[in-house]
Order: sequence, then structure tokens, then C-alpha cells
Amino acid sequence: MRRVSPIVYLLAGALAAPCAFAQTASTNLALHRPVTASSTENAVAFKAANVNDGRTDTRWSSAFSDPQWIAVDLGSAQSVNKVVLDWENAHAVSYRIEVSGDGQSWNTVANQTAGKGGTETVTFNATPARFVRMTGLTRNTQYGYSLYELQVFSDGDTDPTDPTGPQNPGDGPATSYNARVSGAQTEPAAPFVIADVAPFNNPWGLDFLPDGRVVVTEKSDHMYVVTPSGTKTSISGLPVSVGANGGGGQSGLHDVAASPNFAQDHTLWFSYVARAADGNNHLTLAKAQLAESGQGASLANLGIVWQEPSSWSVRGQPGARIAFAPDGQHVFLSVGDGDIPDANGDRGHQAQMPDTGLGKIIRLNLDGSTPTDNPNGTQPGVAGQIWATGFRNPYGLAFSADGKLWETEMGPSSGDEFNLIVKGGNYGWPLVSNGNHYGSDTYMPGQPYPRHDTAPQYVQPAAYWGWFPTTNSMSPSGLAFYNADLFPQWKGSALLGSTSSIALYRVILDAQGNVTGVERYGRDAKGVYTGSVRALKVSPFDGSIWYVRGGSDGMLRKITPTP
Repeated sequence: MRRVSPIVYLLAGALAAPCAFAQTASTNLALHRPVTASSTENAVAFKAANVNDGRTDTRWSSAFSDPQWIAVDLGSAQSVNKVVLDWENAHAVSYRIEVSGDGQSWNTVANQTAGKGGTETVTFNATPARFVRMTGLTRNTQYGYSLYELQVFSDGDTDPTDPTGPQNPGDGPATSYNARVSGAQTEPAAPFVIADVAPFNNPWGLDFLPDGRVVVTEKSDHMYVVTPSGTKTSISGLPVSVGANGGGGQSGLHDVAASPNFAQDHTLWFSYVARAADGNNHLTLAKAQLAESGQGASLANLGIVWQEPSSWSVRGQPGARIAFAPDGQHVFLSVGDGDIPDANGDRGHQAQMPDTGLGKIIRLNLDGSTPTDNPNGTQPGVAGQIWATGFRNPYGLAFSADGKLWETEMGPSSGDEFNLIVKGGNYGWPLVSNGNHYGSDTYMPGQPYPRHDTAPQYVQPAAYWGWFPTTNSMSPSGLAFYNADLFPQWKGSALLGSTSSIALYRVILDAQGNVTGVERYGRDAKGVYTGSVRALKVSPFDGSIWYVRGGSDGMLRKITPTP
């Protein structure tokens, strides 16, 4: 395996330690490739293409009968030796993996007779194939076969865009989902157990109230107060977002945060994408008072604090995370680039435009006015409200104990980032990225973006995942810093949610804020899958870690130490 040359990271104006390649992983050949299936339960909601879109909040589901199959066209003959199946609850007890050169004649390369669902990795002797198929023979329920993702891997593929990348994926630690950090990424045994608290449908954000209850949002315009025992009370009076009734794609009702003075003002802040008066979709930050009585809970005195003012219409990638400054005097909002193509079909250019909030981190006074000490605080409009520039999809935003602001960002195809946010910093998207264009992109399909280390004028990530043409992203969503006593060994660490790697990540920081290692936890100590971590918070009461598992079978969950 060829070694990776050192990469220098900029952290708060200081040079971090050289970056080292911590692990290896092969490329998912099936991602975004054409796919066909014997049937679908619902051709819109559970279409076959959901099975290789790189997302674990979408799935393919078959008709309620045996046998059923789903097949992916790799586009050309490849030497394949592994298939990874991420099952939804309805899985196959028995199935076979088949390959074909023409899509007509199939050869069985593996048989499974005792499938248990979850994530199943099937390996077999390397064989050339253009088409790969899973044929389900026996179901575990009366429902159809249901797959989040079907991934296909080669026995020795290389990354032509990274001249210093791994050449033999079998070498090195048997870990998954690459991290480029100045220390190894590992997958240690989990020192915790997970307990389900309450179910939700596509939950997105959560925060604690001073009395120990939790407020949870669902993307489809629902908000709840939840007791520690799991009793849910719906909150009425919400504004309408584009996610009402399950629409809106990635956009809808998003984050929620209790006011720094909630005990006095009973105010909740929340973000959502609204259809505005101009007919376009705009990310919006609002606040309202939580009113509770014996009849239930509702929002009162609703007011819009900020709305992205440009004429662009958000298609997706809203960002929408809220963080209050440690002194409680300012609010920060992460704003995604909106996934808006230009005339060539390229996306993200708004992130570099100074007259739009898209692709920025916004800093405001609590009354919505512009702080004069912002980088351009004397300028009118959104230009004066921008704290930092050049983000794609900033799905995590939080302060560390030393008062520094950090962000996690979903990159394009690979290139997910963990960033220290500096005042006035430009993080480069889409001019630089450690990821690549998707293979399905109209503009430069599958091609790499210019890398961060080629453009030192942009702030480089403290850590990033992948550097591969199609896969090995972890898709971060949610960020919190751990400083409690329940997990003393985790003090000072950053906790990252992950939606495609369906795991909890711990990022280890030294006293100077340099990343020295990463730990991935895909299961708890009892083997329970962590699942897609959409958002997470540390309880200020006992130090337990609470998160919402994304998807239609979402769940509010609590993490505590292993008994």
C-alpha cells in the first residue's frame, strides 16, 4: 500500500500535525448505478433506485411474496468479491447473491440460509461481473423484502484521483469509513448501551428544557415535548414548511433550540424551509414561546428572526443548525448551499456569493439585528450577517468548552468535513473539496474537485472522511461536545452523528484543538445497531447522550455507560 503524503491542516491560525491515512476501504461500485427489481411495494416511496442512493433514510421494498430480486448494473465488467446489504426490519432469512455479464444468464456466487438482517456482509471468490443481484427466497415477516442499501465492492480497486491513496484495500486495519486525521480511526468495543425512549417519523432536531424534558422536531412539521420516560406531547401552532405532510425532499422543519434564558422567557428557536411570498423556498429562523396547560402545548407569539433573503429557491441541503454563543448574546445559524445548479448543471456556486446567505454561517443578535463586530458588520443586509463562507451542507454546529465554534459538513461524493470555524473564514466550497462530483452529475460527472491542499487561501478541515470517487463518506449530521462525568474518558471529545455510516463518531482533540484520532461506534455493547444519527445532545443533567435516529422508523434514544 502506498503511503499518503503529509497534508497540513489549518486550526485556529496554527498548523496542525501532518495528516496520515488511517485506514483503507474499497469503492462501492453500485452507488448511483442503474438498478432494476422484480417488484416494488410502492413505485414512488420505495422505488428500486433507493437501494443504491447512498442514503439510509430511503429504501426499496418488494411485493409481499417470494421470490423477489433486485439487481444493479455496474456499467462495465468489474472484478467483484463482496456485497454489503443494509436491511430494514423486513429482511431475507435466505437469499442468494448472483452475478451476470449480460443481465440474462446468472451465476450464484453466495448463498445465505440464516440471514439475521441488519448489515450483512457477503464475501465470495473474486469474479468478473457487470450485473450483481440479490434474490430473496424467504422473508422474516409477511411484508416484502426491504433494503436501505445494496453495495458492491471489488477485490482490488484503486482511486485514480488520489495518487497517494491505497492500492490494496485488504491491507491495514479492518475498519470502515476513512478518516484523514493526524491519528488513527478505529472501531473499538462500545463502552455504552442504547435505550429507546420514544418513536418518531423522520426526526431532525432535539434540545433539552431546564426541567429535563426534551423537545424533538420531525421534518414533516411536527414538534413534541418528551418526558425522560418517553411520554410525548404534541406542540401545536407551528408555521407551515415545505416538509408538511412528508414533502420537501431534504427540506422541512429542522432544528430546535431552547433559548439561553428559557427559564424566564419560555422561548424555543427553530429553523425550517418555508415557501415565501416570492414563491421560492427559503431557510427561515424563527422563535416562539412554548405555552403549556392541561389541554396540551402550543407555540405563541411566533416571530421570524431571519429568512434567507436572496432570490434563489432551496432544493435541498438546507444545513439549518442553531447554536447559541456561550455568553448567550448571539445566535449562529448554519445555512447550506441549497443544492441549486448553475447553467452548466454545477452546484454550490452560491456559497461564494457575498449577497446571499446560502452556503454561509450567519451570526445575529438575539433580536435578529446584525452585530457590528461581524467580519463585515457595517455592511447592510445579509453581507453584514455572514460570519464564515463556503459551506455545502453544514448539518452540525456546536461550541466546545473553550468557546470555539465547530461545524460538520456533508461533502459531495466523499469529502465530509469537521471544521473549526474562524471569524471571516472561507472554507472553499465549491472551489475546493476533498470529495468528487457524483457520477450522476451533469457537470464533470465523477471527477474530483480541486483539493484543499492545493489552495491554502481556504481554511482546511480539521479532519475529513474519504477521498474516493464514489463512497466512504460518513455523512455527518449533528454535533456535540462531551464535558460531563458519565463518560470521563470522553471528556473534551467531539461527538458526531452519521447518516450514511449509520454510527456515532468520537473525534479526539488535544489541548490545542488538533484532531488526534477518531472512533466509530456502529453498535452498542449488546450489539444494538446505532442507526442513522441525525442529531444529538449531551444531557446537562446526568451526562447521558441523547440522539434521534433518522428515517420513517426514527427513534429518540439514550446512551449510557455499559452496566
